[in-house]
Amino acid sequence: MGVYPAGVESHKVWYNYFYSMTTLTHIAVGAVIAKAALSKHNIHADPLITYAVAILFSNLPDMDIPLYGLRRAVRLNWNHRIHSFLHFPLFWVAGMILFQFLAPATIRQTVHPYETIALVSLGVHFLMDTFGLHRGICWFGPFLKKQLSFTRLVSEPGLFRSSIALYSRSVIFKAEMILCVACIFFLLMRS
Repeated sequence: MGVYPAGVESHKVWYNYFYSMTTLTHIAVGAVIAKAALSKHNIHADPLITYAVAILFSNLPDMDIPLYGLRRAVRLNWNHRIHSFLHFPLFWVAGMILFQFLAPATIRQTVHPYETIALVSLGVHFLMDTFGLHRGICWFGPFLKKQLSFTRLVSEPGLFRSSIALYSRSVIFKAEMILCVACIFFLLMRS
């Protein structure tokens, strides 16, 4: 049994956070997707809404932890990449297909410029999480809950501090920092 943060019975939720891409990286990549869509692909859309959609959908699969509650998730040993429909790519594909069939034409026309941006942002989120050092994601969930990862999976350390230390020395952490810096430079470049 290890030493955990105050009021936390298990390190698993904290560990999962430190071994996946963080919110900062998802925000940076969402902003780059929006800028690329506006400057390189001539999408006729409001820039503010484009940035908002890209950043929102880049982070949307991870919104289940704030909605579910961190303390409750820790208590139940809940892994959002296995237990949450928001982290199943097939859920989003089915949602987009249903939207195309059920939404009125006027709403579809209004949303049309942003659909591709939303799908690209979601897809990039899932790809980035698949490069996480620990578990990966369930690409075929909820039907198949096997987690797939592009990187070598490591065993869980027992302590919160050792999780942070191990993550800060990992290639994933270095790649994430390089990605954030590259995103900032890309955003500062003139179109």
